[in-house]
Amino acid sequence: MGATRRDLVGWSAMAAAGLAFAAARAEAPARKLRILILGGTGFTGPHQVRYALARGHKVTLFNRGRQPHEWPGEVEELIGDRNTGDLKVLEGREWDVCIDNPTTLPFWVRDAGHVLSGKVGQYVFISTISVYAANDKPADETAAVLPYAGKDPMAETQDTLKASQGELYGPLKAISEQEAARQFPGKTTVIRPGLIVGPGDETDRFTYWPVRLSRGGEVLAPGDGTDPVQFVDARDLAEWTIRMAEARTLGVFNATGPARALTMRAMLD
Repeated sequence: MGATRRDLVGWSAMAAAGLAFAAARAEAPARKLRILILGGTGFTGPHQVRYALARGHKVTLFNRGRQPHEWPGEVEELIGDRNTGDLKVLEGREWDVCIDNPTTLPFWVRDAGHVLSGKVGQYVFISTISVYAANDKPADETAAVLPYAGKDPMAETQDTLKASQGELYGPLKAISEQEAARQFPGKTTVIRPGLIVGPGDETDRFTYWPVRLSRGGEVLAPGDGTDPVQFVDARDLAEWTIRMAEARTLGVFNATGPARALTMRAMLD
């Protein structure tokens, strides 16, 4: 029987977990941080939590408590709901850094700012390369972002986002970046990942390929093989995000790879 997506993801995770933990322990950070992660139980969040713990940091999660996880260390978990503005448990607390993982809606950033402004030393907003206005050529961090054409970005909700069939995703992420800069002036790091792959990915956008190729036979692939492709492993993204917090690196950064040019044919090979 051929390998399944779950098999390959599971083997990959188990093989890497011990090595990653040992590597994280090998070089202790200059100082231990109090890290607040908004979300933390989705795709990249658990990798951030595990790496932060391995580095000796103190981790607090804030989410709705609907996706419980077992952690390899002590993690404080606070329950609230950003959809309803319920952030009361964050009031009166301070952290060295806040990592905002799941946000697309600008009012989520605004509300976080109302509670956390002056209470965190660095605000890391996980955005996306989908904010760019054009995708027909490589874009650096200074490239134009998509404009928002609606009436009020703060009035957008999960329902209106879904109803737009993805059209609002890039513009609202761009507005969220701008709101982050307003709420946390001089303290903001914006990370714009490309396609994120690896353990925990439920989209099948990347994992389809190794599973399909492992089954052999003729494989249909798009284009003529020369199209450029990029992606970033969720574990690499998570570890780099924690390192950016340790160094308190501010600014806007694309996060994708590999460093060399990669074509569709080369990836499949």
